[in-house]
Amino acid sequence: MLFWLALQLGSAWGAALPSSDPIPQHLSPFHLSGHCKGENCGRPVNIDLEVWQRGQTELQWYGEITVGTPPQKFKLIFDTGASLMLIAHKNCTTCGSHPLYDPAASQTFSAHPGYELEVTFGSQGGGTTSSPEVQGANCTVVTDTVRMAGRGVGTEFLICDNYSSGLREQPPDGIFGLGSTPYALWNELEGLPGPEFSFSFTPDRKGGNSGNSGNGGGRAGVLTLGGTDRSQYIPSTLHKIPLNWPLSESRWRWVVDVRGARVGGGGTGGAPLANSTDAVTLVDTGGATIITPDRETTLELYARMSPDIRPLDERGAWGAPCDVLDRAALDVTFTLGSADSHVDAVVRKEYVNVGEYPGMPGICQGVYTDPERVAREPIRGRPAWIFGTPLLRSYYTVWNGADHTLGFATPSPRDQY
Repeated sequence: MLFWLALQLGSAWGAALPSSDPIPQHLSPFHLSGHCKGENCGRPVNIDLEVWQRGQTELQWYGEITVGTPPQKFKLIFDTGASLMLIAHKNCTTCGSHPLYDPAASQTFSAHPGYELEVTFGSQGGGTTSSPEVQGANCTVVTDTVRMAGRGVGTEFLICDNYSSGLREQPPDGIFGLGSTPYALWNELEGLPGPEFSFSFTPDRKGGNSGNSGNGGGRAGVLTLGGTDRSQYIPSTLHKIPLNWPLSESRWRWVVDVRGARVGGGGTGGAPLANSTDAVTLVDTGGATIITPDRETTLELYARMSPDIRPLDERGAWGAPCDVLDRAALDVTFTLGSADSHVDAVVRKEYVNVGEYPGMPGICQGVYTDPERVAREPIRGRPAWIFGTPLLRSYYTVWNGADHTLGFATPSPRDQY
């Protein structure tokens, strides 16, 4: 899920961030520095993930953190497309049934720095359809102790007095950003052995949280802080590719180069798509779709599947009768990384149909959507994609802002769907 600060101008691909010195702490909720040494170093820690599932697709993976002393519990989206943390304030009257943070109940709360921000979504977030309503929240930046898997740190974050419908109606209570740039050295979590974090979106029915949607009561995935969990992937398959660091650093996002995209044929079928052979993509664990650089690219991609896949609205959704979309769906293989170090990552055909489009019985939406406006990266003007979880869920991914890498591995065989 992409965000920009409404006080600044920017495209849907991400606005320029403040150039203040020091960098505001709320723009990096925590930092995995890897500076821990000796007996104070622990092991990587896991956070069990739940998943929001609607229709035929999983939308967002989220897990529990606590805020304050004594701790107040929240379930947040762990979002590499964001670089801030936000939760609902006790004064919020538009936050639905989400738990509300009460500063007066925390012994470690500080009202500093206390300035107000309006945060606006820059993409669909966890939903699959765009809303004509401006999506975001009105918030205040405060400080308190935030704990993940028992590891705590005092940090700045946003408490919000107003949620838009997108935040109000989704199961997660808010956002926990996992930006790429490890500048916030004052925000180190306690006792972690390294700067990496890792995601598994592979369900496990045999244990973990109860009540997860769509996976029989087991955990829907795992976020590992401080390294990897070797039980979750096949170590020999892990391959790390370089981030496009100028873009990743300037946008506080995870950006990699795209060297080509092919529809069908296991990555060998047909010519590469236009706008894919010299492009970039932002990699977003908070997004539930694949956003192309422009409408022409979406049109070409779907045309290689079926001429019956057509626009469903004026905000970027495409689709067809559900049976037609299921029959026409093809794998799309994206080659990511540099000439010397790259991977082929597949959006599998079973993830193309994201479910019935709201208000259109029998019509299903495709996973590929148009951007809000033509998307080009700001340094060289290359086409800019956004890859959400429909691509990431097939892999175990390893994120390292200190080493400027993103890793892909084959998940371990598990009790999958």
